[in-house]
Amino acid sequence: MTGRIAPIVLAAVCACGSDPAPAPIRFLHTFSPDETELFNAAIAERGIPVDSSLVPFARGQQVISEILTAGTTCPDLIRIDATWLPGLRSQLVAPPPELAALDWTPEAAALAQLDGAWWGVPQTLDGLIVIRDSATPAPASPSIDDLVAAARATKSEGRRYPLATRVDGYWLVPWLRAEGADFAVDRVAALPASVGTIDNATRALERYAQMFGDVVAPPPAAGSEAPDELRRWASHEVAYWITGPWQLGALRDPERIAVTPIAHAPRGGQLLVVPRCAKRPADGWRLAAELASVPVEVTFANAFRTIPTRVAALERAPALSRAAADALRSAEMLPRMITTPLLFDDLNPALAAVVAGDATPKEAIDGVRRGWARLAKKQP
Repeated sequence: MTGRIAPIVLAAVCACGSDPAPAPIRFLHTFSPDETELFNAAIAERGIPVDSSLVPFARGQQVISEILTAGTTCPDLIRIDATWLPGLRSQLVAPPPELAALDWTPEAAALAQLDGAWWGVPQTLDGLIVIRDSATPAPASPSIDDLVAAARATKSEGRRYPLATRVDGYWLVPWLRAEGADFAVDRVAALPASVGTIDNATRALERYAQMFGDVVAPPPAAGSEAPDELRRWASHEVAYWITGPWQLGALRDPERIAVTPIAHAPRGGQLLVVPRCAKRPADGWRLAAELASVPVEVTFANAFRTIPTRVAALERAPALSRAAADALRSAEMLPRMITTPLLFDDLNPALAAVVAGDATPKEAIDGVRRGWARLAKKQP
């Protein structure tokens, strides 16, 4: 585990025989550094003693699973990605009924439930949206065909590649779904349902890869996607940008930004959960309630343009947060399966190979099919 944060212990120290300060609530999270700073300040204002630790998002599911399996140093509260919930559900406790009964938006509430039961508290909502330059027209419809057509219409000498997207399986999902496929493994047949018929997935991957060098710039070096996207947006090289609400807080020109949906977009978010091995589960839910309170959700939305999960907080959120929430109402969650987060391990390098010209779409999809079939056979 990296990024250890000093405990926030706020109770006044007194040598006058008063009760000792309460033990801090142990919180394991995946906040960014800026979000961590705001979290520290928000909780400090509320006088809640917290000992928080950061786990890098890329390793979050693995690290959290190992901690909960060991059961010796369990946190009282954990912030997880919603796709991790199926794999962690057996190690979690359900939230108190009064938390589940709050005014959650329908999209947020769906993230925190599996098989009709609540397993956490939704903390933020995200997914793929289109950020566009407000000076350019909205696509004729949310379809990917109309998005690409709108981008192509804005091409010029100074804007050779007006559409921005990433070489990542998550960004491929709208193209897969547009071809009648999806991102999942059929556990019964041990075959990837996302390929539907193999031609559907091949066609989706081919259409996606063809955009690079046409309306999408050739991809930058791996790991430099975020700064490259920000640079190209700031220099007005991009008119339409497929990204998520997580990017809005980094943009300093809100008056330039308009938000539109993309058909068949994936929708996800972050959850607050309490593990069975927590020593103080009630305190864990107490901290979750504070983080999901309307004032704290609004504070985060004002700072980072995140999408609140409470109806009352969303009503008070900045216009860009509300616009992103509107764009995601038609989005669809990824399949709620243990295997879902693992599927990117095969899909991402296959997509990169096709974009780089090192493999044909059919070769890549065949490889993904074999890898996903092996993965399905290993699952209980």
